[in-house]
Amino acid sequence: MKVLLRDEQARLYHGPNDTWVIDPTTATDYRMVERAGHEAVQRPAQMLAVVLRYDNPECELALNPAFCVNKVPVRMT
Repeated sequence: MKVLLRDEQARLYHGPNDTWVIDPTTATDYRMVERAGHEAVQRPAQMLAVVLRYDNPECELALNPAFCVNKVPVRMT
């Protein structure tokens, strides 16, 4: 599974060096849903989705970035 960011209007994926690419295989893999969600909420002007992309079978699941970040403070004891 790859964790990607997709611009929902342009249908492009976030790629290396802050570029946007059409091919999801060349897109940046954030590896963690939380990391992709954090990146997405840092770009509020864009309509982004966190995308879980699977190879076998080939499919994608788009998530709202607001549900991908932990907003609950963690207490260290």
